[in-house]
Amino acid sequence: MLSRIADSLFWLARYMERAEDTARILDVNYHMLLEESDKFYRLRWDPLLVMAGEEPRFRTLYEGANAHTVFEFLAFRPDNPNSILQCISKARENARTIRDRLSREMWEDINGLYHAMNGFDPKQEIAGGPHRFCDAVKFGSHRFHGVADATLPHDEGWEFLQLGCFLERAEMTTRLVDVQYQYLLETPQSLGPPDNHQWMAVLKSVGAYEAYRRKYYSQIRPEQVAEMLILHPQHPRSIRFSMNEVQRALQAVSGTLPETYSNEAERQTGKVLEGLRYDRIEEIFQHGLHAYLTDLLVSCLSIGENIARSYFYYGVSA
Repeated sequence: MLSRIADSLFWLARYMERAEDTARILDVNYHMLLEESDKFYRLRWDPLLVMAGEEPRFRTLYEGANAHTVFEFLAFRPDNPNSILQCISKARENARTIRDRLSREMWEDINGLYHAMNGFDPKQEIAGGPHRFCDAVKFGSHRFHGVADATLPHDEGWEFLQLGCFLERAEMTTRLVDVQYQYLLETPQSLGPPDNHQWMAVLKSVGAYEAYRRKYYSQIRPEQVAEMLILHPQHPRSIRFSMNEVQRALQAVSGTLPETYSNEAERQTGKVLEGLRYDRIEEIFQHGLHAYLTDLLVSCLSIGENIARSYFYYGVSA
């Protein structure tokens, strides 16, 4: 496979996943905050900007973070390269350059999503709230994965789609857990401690609320939320599950046997997975959750760069 095609497939999946993840945290945060007091409402918009990695850019464009400014910035701003519309536009452009490698259904689905998203009126959506827009993004992403799975040969190209999707997902879950824990556990005492309602929002941001209830049968506890999102081997949005899929896809591309590696990306992925398989949440908290997640995020970024060096022949920044 040409490196150009592999690169486009990788980033096509990353941008689609980034758009969906941003839509999820926007939608859940908006509806949860409407049920909270005014002081929590003001307090909790900043984490979304930190999770998106765009807080400095936001501060140069807006005076403060609130429902309207954050929604506009993360969903519609053309000068935010990680806004939902920009991610979908970049995904479509990557797909356009390799149309001959995609199924007709897949191209039509991506192209249709792009035009549907650009058909939304930003002022009208901002005034009415993000739910309708975010739902369209989420289900558009689900449709994309379903069409890709059902119509593309599960060859090297499909594996690069999986690589992009799950590496992006691992990074987003890492940032979400890190940022939300810092904001919730460092809440000023005058505002009161975080309650189940807020931890529920963290779980719903990654579609893990129902799975949490089935696994723990108890009141939502911070340590168990972290365990679910970091170490769960089967939940599709946990860090461990995502990194396992990254390893599987890398080995499928290179033909490497289990317990071995053929490039630096595979070595780093295996090293990260060993920790995720054998670490316990009590040990992670004992040594410091923030430091642990920071190391994970640095590893994910390095894996992405080494995938580019091994298969695309140039460095890429997320």
